[in-house]
Amino acid sequence: MRDHFFKVTTIFKTLIGIIFLCSLFVCGCQSKKVSNFHEEALAIKQGLRNSTIHHAVGFDLVNYDGFKILHILRHYNDSADTLGYVFHKKGAIVPLKFSAYQQIETPVDRIALLHSSYLAFFEFCEATNRLKAISEAKYVYDQQIYTEAQNGLVPEVGYGESLDKEKLLELGIAVVITVGFPNTPNKSQQVLEDLGIPVLVFSDWQESTLLGRAEWVKVIAALTDSEDLCDTKFMKVENEYKRLKSLTANIENRATILCNLPYKGAWYVPGGNSYISNVLYDAGANYLWSEEKGTGGIQIDFEAVYARGLNADFWINPDFAFTKEEIIAKDERLKDFLPIKTGKIYNNNNRVVRTSANDYWESGITNPHIILADLIRIINPGLLPEHQLVYYRQVD
Repeated sequence: MRDHFFKVTTIFKTLIGIIFLCSLFVCGCQSKKVSNFHEEALAIKQGLRNSTIHHAVGFDLVNYDGFKILHILRHYNDSADTLGYVFHKKGAIVPLKFSAYQQIETPVDRIALLHSSYLAFFEFCEATNRLKAISEAKYVYDQQIYTEAQNGLVPEVGYGESLDKEKLLELGIAVVITVGFPNTPNKSQQVLEDLGIPVLVFSDWQESTLLGRAEWVKVIAALTDSEDLCDTKFMKVENEYKRLKSLTANIENRATILCNLPYKGAWYVPGGNSYISNVLYDAGANYLWSEEKGTGGIQIDFEAVYARGLNADFWINPDFAFTKEEIIAKDERLKDFLPIKTGKIYNNNNRVVRTSANDYWESGITNPHIILADLIRIINPGLLPEHQLVYYRQVD
């Protein structure tokens, strides 16, 4: 199962290296500081315009007569609006003040997707028929899309420096969707834009809540004219998440949580503002580094983690490990940790196919309520005794 590691490295390759990589696997728990951070980020966005997006802080959609403006916001370093796109109907008149924005005519019928997680957004909007190219099919969990890629119906077009730009032109791709940092120079992106192909850069991984990350589905809905369907389905997800969250509201003695594994002598733990930190808090847990700032990974010495996390109640998301032996193989000292002895180790690799495609990183993005239910069942099983784990499994 070691190939599973390359699922994450490929998704985020060329971005910022190991700290960013580990930030996807690490997890933590929401503290009051996290809530304050999220509220402050929302306030930045609300101060810019009348927002209709309720959870995500990294983007906004503003409706006008015949067109919409998509703003991608760099909220995590106090710089607000960094990218702008115009979604417009054919023949719509767009004011000159938006002329510098990328112009995208909707609905878009020919889209290239360079990040397999966002397949779930298209499935949520019932718009997978609009996908005409993807990146690397081996990391795709959805069997239909994988089969279509294998049969050449949805061709693979590479990624980064290996991106096949001629193939994108040949396929008549109208929009390319990828992952990255807003307004960060990218050679491949610039080449595509010079060729007349707009590039939408998603930064959902910087959201501080799972609902905020899931709300990026509304960008796909706006691209594909499926907003009514999306809004109806998203409201159900939102309401179920809130209902589950309410179950843990009065928990006083919260279980302590350890996450991830050491890497080359260091241990990367999540900042207290990460979206996984948030969901763990909502599940009724207490993360040992909840006071650390940021949404990404923070490097801590092995000895410091050993001292604080030795007697943690649970160990969540130990990278891509399937067994205790794999964990201990990283460092013999790991066998001293309490969860190794109690068996309270759970990983998000319950739905993996072809050793490399993990549905946690795919459909999980639009199912924050199911991820929350899994974690409540693990950490506070008495609150959801009938729930069967979907994305998580107990490490053998």
